[in-house]
Amino acid sequence: MNSPRANSEHKPKVHSYRGNIHEGEYIPLPSRPLPISTSGTPGPETPNRIASPDLSFIHGPSTSNIGNNNSHLYDSEASKITPVRVVDETVTRSISPSSASVIGPTLVHEWTHSHSILCVIAAPSKNLVICGTQDSKILLFDMDDYSLKHEIPCGSKDHSSSILCLTLSQDENYLFSGGSDSLVKVWDLSTTTNKPSSNASNEIHCTHIIYSLVDIGDIFSISWSNSLSTLFIGAQNASILWCSLCFHRNSDLSYSTSSDSISEEYVSVAASDSVEEVNAGSVGVHYQALNANLERLPHFRYDKFFDSKGPGGSINYLQSKHQLHREFAKNSSKRTQQSLKPKLMEITNDDIIRFAHNGYVYCMEIFNCKEQSESNDFLTSYQDKYENLLISCGGDGIINFWGITSEHESGKGGSVISLEKITSLDSQDSVLSMAIQDSYIYAGLSNSTINVWDLCTFQLIRSFKYCDDNYNGDDEESFDNDEILSLGIHNHCIFKASNKGGLSKLTLKSHSPKSAIFEEVRIGGKLGTGNAEGVFSQEDYGSVLAVRIFTTSAGITYLLSGCNKSLGLWDITKVGDPKDNNNTETECVGGDSASIASDASGFSEFETDAVTIKNKSLQSTTKLDNNSLLKSLQRYIAYKTISRYPALYVEDSRHCAQFLTKLLISFGAKSTRMLPVENGNPVVYAAFSRNSGNQIVGSATKRLLWYAHYDVVDAEDERDDWTTDPFTLTAKDGNLYARGVSDNKGPTLAAIYSVAELYSKNALTCDVVFIIEGEEECGSIGFQRVINANKSLIGNIDFIMLSNSYWLDDQIPCLNYGLRGVINASISIKSEKPDRHSGVDGGVSQEPTMSLVQILGTLITPKTNKIQIPNFYDDVLPITEREIEIYKKIELSASNESVSIDQDLKTLLAKWRNPSLTVHKIEVSGPNNNTVIPQTAEASISIRVVPNQDLEKIKASLIKYLQDKFEELNPPAENQLSIDIFHEAEPWLGDPSNIVYQILYKKLIKNWGPGTPEPLFIREGGSIPSIRFLEKCFNAPAAQIPCGQASDNAHLKDEKLRVLNLFKLRNVLYDTFKELGEISN
Repeated sequence: MNSPRANSEHKPKVHSYRGNIHEGEYIPLPSRPLPISTSGTPGPETPNRIASPDLSFIHGPSTSNIGNNNSHLYDSEASKITPVRVVDETVTRSISPSSASVIGPTLVHEWTHSHSILCVIAAPSKNLVICGTQDSKILLFDMDDYSLKHEIPCGSKDHSSSILCLTLSQDENYLFSGGSDSLVKVWDLSTTTNKPSSNASNEIHCTHIIYSLVDIGDIFSISWSNSLSTLFIGAQNASILWCSLCFHRNSDLSYSTSSDSISEEYVSVAASDSVEEVNAGSVGVHYQALNANLERLPHFRYDKFFDSKGPGGSINYLQSKHQLHREFAKNSSKRTQQSLKPKLMEITNDDIIRFAHNGYVYCMEIFNCKEQSESNDFLTSYQDKYENLLISCGGDGIINFWGITSEHESGKGGSVISLEKITSLDSQDSVLSMAIQDSYIYAGLSNSTINVWDLCTFQLIRSFKYCDDNYNGDDEESFDNDEILSLGIHNHCIFKASNKGGLSKLTLKSHSPKSAIFEEVRIGGKLGTGNAEGVFSQEDYGSVLAVRIFTTSAGITYLLSGCNKSLGLWDITKVGDPKDNNNTETECVGGDSASIASDASGFSEFETDAVTIKNKSLQSTTKLDNNSLLKSLQRYIAYKTISRYPALYVEDSRHCAQFLTKLLISFGAKSTRMLPVENGNPVVYAAFSRNSGNQIVGSATKRLLWYAHYDVVDAEDERDDWTTDPFTLTAKDGNLYARGVSDNKGPTLAAIYSVAELYSKNALTCDVVFIIEGEEECGSIGFQRVINANKSLIGNIDFIMLSNSYWLDDQIPCLNYGLRGVINASISIKSEKPDRHSGVDGGVSQEPTMSLVQILGTLITPKTNKIQIPNFYDDVLPITEREIEIYKKIELSASNESVSIDQDLKTLLAKWRNPSLTVHKIEVSGPNNNTVIPQTAEASISIRVVPNQDLEKIKASLIKYLQDKFEELNPPAENQLSIDIFHEAEPWLGDPSNIVYQILYKKLIKNWGPGTPEPLFIREGGSIPSIRFLEKCFNAPAAQIPCGQASDNAHLKDEKLRVLNLFKLRNVLYDTFKELGEISN
């Protein structure tokens, strides 16, 4: 159950052998820290990171590198992928040969304008695309005939301001615009329809103008909350402001004038010479007629410094122009007294958070925790405290999370809104844009980097840098300052708009490490252009300033891109489609019942459509029968949770953890969390509380911990050797075939469903805590630290149980009560001299390889294989009479012709309870030919230790023994010896006579019936690091019940699990959990 994490191009060959192998080589932490940095040259802040392929070939024909530069573990030369340029008239793709059939974005239409398009948004229900321009205009285009339907002038000839941000109300009847004039304007779109208009000059009225007396500068971001009827504003002066408005049935925005209720009448404000102020109650805002107090608006406001007169009362040209413009606006208002005017909304000082950031507030997004928690798991943990959550990003590189509370104020007709900072994430560089999909936030930075944060654990898991600092593409200009101005996410594709790089697409895929990981598409900033060679000039790249993705009622997904003097509409419906890229996103749990034959000949009635699975929601009445178990297992298997290669599968692993969390919540777990692991996949924690009334008087509630793991070993490299798709659950001849079905996803779901069934029947007699980690196959990286940090959350534990093992054969049920421990070490001998030729220097000095072989040869005796380290066997426990009885029972079972156990007592003792030493490999430096004397020779060894042996004592003895032997063989200062002990796991020995094993033994006999031989108590020679740690951490005994058969092929091709074993394990655990809580203290 442990497997090494390594470079994708150096994957060990898996040999076809059978045996109960339950862990592999441990890989030390420096080879796999998060975030995973995607760049040609990792930055100084992320040394020794596992690098995903270099993305610089988006911009030029360079190669991509996959791997780690850790020469101690891997070769320094990484595999290279040469991209192939594929050209059509609108899109140039830079892809690997294996990706040539991927569908790219299709340009539907392009509109041109005299100035830059700074922001874009769509109103699908009205068939409108909307953009804000640099010259103070809002343009509305019809999606039916692509005509300009409306043009809204937001400034005047003498005073224009750029439109920097747009947002819409939920019903798309109101458009909000913010710009460089420090104002937010509300536009009434209720009169527009989704029918083509023959008159593009129809007026769209401005209903409100929102301003602040504080000089907030440019408005970079706005976000509307429908549930709060409040607009949130992010400004240049680092502040966040908000203004509460109310929608009315008569398509107007108004304020309450009393404490009773909000008025539902349409308020028409006639211009007058006086100031009309209406108290807006608890929202603390005043509205006024537009013709009064114009001087209070930011662009008319008198400034003591800039508007003061010079000597003799003189004023300059700009001051004179500003004064004339102010007087003209006043007189114009008087001439149109009876016309409908916008209301001025002044934001009070109570509705401002000054210095919400230490820089411009570039982007914001608001979420309703209750309405949107289903699609965003991270909202679930906040929905009890906050109804809404605001995320803001700033020029200080900080992403702030704000909980929004709304409290009714007695005596007034509204509510007081307040913001409370929950937490912050630091991205180092300015955050200019963001996009959120599922539980991930993608942050676009000013240094051409996209950071990806997991919001369930608040961990930075990926960092994409689109080009390295030394990039010189076709335009021979560095892209180091290519700012990510806007982001969009669709079907696991990132669309990014930048000031130099134009519009690009990055497709995230789960490929085999030997194939391309990413597919990049460069879409020219000057839309629809590209020369015959498929190479873009700087003019072609241009600046793309904004993107927005939306889906119409017809199911077509479009991308809007605002460029320098043009607006593009792209069809991206099938871009990155899960059906095309084979990256199934499965988030459904439970499901309808489906019949399955007893021999599990197929899943014909199971759902296999990835889109159907993805779009299903959690059902409050999730079924708990075995067909539901198989459906959940089908979805569980689809996640490629290969912990060894985080650069490829980190998203799959975290989606899988979220799947488990949802599943456990749907089954009634009172507390679920994803516990973050430093540089690793999160640990899933969930707790079910006892709900049975049958408790012995005076007896405390028992609490059981079930340990499991959701990560698996790799199967992509050997996919062609499988008879089925390793990540598609396949039923055949009574067995289920898939990677992880036996180790450890099948047994995990059997335990979850048994507890869920008891809980649903109010028959759970003990508390059950699930601890499911995602790094077991890599040596349980960070597991011990996380458990120690959350002991108070987990609570006191009485019993520990797991199912991470197999039967001794295919017929007899077993209970596992012991595992050996392990010490992994690397021994290296290096000469001061370089690699030499044996024909020139052979025999001159002590050669490192010869010295290493001689030392290794002294570790064990040739005939008996006894380990020669002094005092090594002193602490090995003698065999007991109880053990002899267990082994004799196994021998007796082996004598039965109906079973297939072919191991005698001597073999079992050697494999299970005696220590052993193994030399795994020897590697040398140089070109590996037959004439070189290597400068360095390195060997990897492991020592299997048994219960009662002390790891520290053995490590010290090993090091001393090797040093002594080295000094005997090597002249002083000629060679150097290095010893690195990089992994260790304690042995574990359970008590077969304790209450847990007794109950399990009885339940196995009951559920398998009289036709099956009685269960055997067995041990194994492998190691699971977490068992003994959990025993010591919680001072509780552990028991293991194997699920699979000896022929399950865990870690090998065609891994399987018999359906009967899965269902029997569920039944055994159901009975065991029910009885465990009923035993007295």
